[in-house]
Amino acid sequence: MLCTGVHDSLETTGVEGGVLGPVGAEVEVRWFKKELLKHSEKKDMVIMFVDSYDVIFASGPEELLAKFSRLGHRVVFSAEGFCWPDQRLAPKYPVVHTGKRYLNSGGFIGFAPDLSAMVQQWKYKDNDDDQLFYTKIYLDKTQRTKFNMTLDHRSRIFQNLNGAVDEVVLKFERAKVRARNVAYDTLPVVIHGNGPTKLQLNYLGNYVPTAWTYEDGCGICDDDLLFFSDVP
Repeated sequence: MLCTGVHDSLETTGVEGGVLGPVGAEVEVRWFKKELLKHSEKKDMVIMFVDSYDVIFASGPEELLAKFSRLGHRVVFSAEGFCWPDQRLAPKYPVVHTGKRYLNSGGFIGFAPDLSAMVQQWKYKDNDDDQLFYTKIYLDKTQRTKFNMTLDHRSRIFQNLNGAVDEVVLKFERAKVRARNVAYDTLPVVIHGNGPTKLQLNYLGNYVPTAWTYEDGCGICDDDLLFFSDVP
């Protein structure tokens, strides 16, 4: 399910996107830097980046863009409860009274020119940490203001499961299923099974968004079936 979860949920929700092959997170930044140059002049284009190998989409582009617009920032990163990879940076983060405080680079969304200008600063080696790169930009108040950055503190768009498994439950709606964050009463669009939460992501993916519903039962059980009669 983890291998096909993002593909199935993309098809179901109508989200379009490209998928980078199996490379390290650091190589992703170099690739992203190159790709964003193609769109750096498209001032109205919104681009989202996610770690697709452990992500499920719970809803489509209309809800995604509406929530992004309501946040009122040009760049939004997902948030989590752990300061990684350098815990010494924790005191430098802006104080947050409600929600998760620390940046997670496994999911972010923003306008193409801003994202492009941000990642063009990547001058590091492929084995350097991408999350540390984005963290340092966010913690620099001048750059945070320049790019109008914020974090999705209450999981309105991005739900990171690591450290938050107990906050997420299934919510059965008409003909679809959502993952609901009960701590903030939000319905995130992107569910990210980061860290040691792959089993929980797999569990959620057995339902979200239409893998199983009350109305239709299992929506994916007949996908990619192999019949013995078809085997030579």
